[in-house]
Amino acid sequence: MTQSVGIDVGKEELVACIRDTDGKTAMPAPFPNTSIGLKKLIVHIKTEGIGTDDPILLESTGPYHWQAARTLADSGFFVKVANPLHTKQIARLSIRKRKTDNVDASHLAFLASQQYGYRFIETEEMAKKKALVRHFWKLRRTATNLMIHERYLKEYRHISRASISALLVKRCEKLKKDIVQEWSVGNDVKYLDSIPGITPFLAATILAELMPLERFQRIDQIIAFAGLDPSVKQTGGKRGTHGPISKRGSPTLREALFLAAFGSFSKGLMRGVYKRYKDRGLHHNAILCILARKILRIAVALLKKRRVFDPARLLTGT
Repeated sequence: MTQSVGIDVGKEELVACIRDTDGKTAMPAPFPNTSIGLKKLIVHIKTEGIGTDDPILLESTGPYHWQAARTLADSGFFVKVANPLHTKQIARLSIRKRKTDNVDASHLAFLASQQYGYRFIETEEMAKKKALVRHFWKLRRTATNLMIHERYLKEYRHISRASISALLVKRCEKLKKDIVQEWSVGNDVKYLDSIPGITPFLAATILAELMPLERFQRIDQIIAFAGLDPSVKQTGGKRGTHGPISKRGSPTLREALFLAAFGSFSKGLMRGVYKRYKDRGLHHNAILCILARKILRIAVALLKKRRVFDPARLLTGT
């Protein structure tokens, strides 16, 4: 690894900064965030001698970073994506309070040299499916909030008009069927649907958030991505304590896993698991977190091994 590149991506402009192994950074170069600007960026980094093994790191910024990352990856470069929390934390370490595109690009170049981020391998089809699933969850939350407000108007203000929430709920149900049908191609949904508590739609949601699995190296990374890893506090040589879950991952994935956990202990094999933890004195919400992590571990194992859930393995603990 001789060089690393950090690219700060905005809606209209992206700024590229190149860093050598000795820590020297070149002057950041701005480019328009357009197809022509991306072509100029590729010419620039090729001119600077960036090879296919040199990491190019972009911050995850939703729709803004995706086209740049996809274009660079299609051109044969080693493209990685970093969690925005990393760049925020490194900015706090600076003595001078500076927050500019050039500074952010240099921070990303440093993080790239330290091997931060995961490799970008998301295809356009994956991005579309994920966007559609997240759109459903946002639409469903909106419908729920409207339903609560309309109930307030009817009970306390005696206003009963045409319900907009009912129309949104119907639209959500239609969208849910379309999502399940689209994800049913192949066996992935069948593998996850065999787990107690997971419905075909929850399986599609988990797949949309996790795919591609190749970007994760360990199961602990996947649990952290779901925000289900417990926070830890330890200082002064004292024994560390575990606090609430971090909630720093995908809220959509976490909500789907909680719904699966809630449905799993109501009947079937997970009911015994829930009762064991309940007898130990754990709170209901803490047990839900445990079940959500257990379901996530099982789901990842089934996807990797390409097989359906075997209840006997849960009973034996294998």
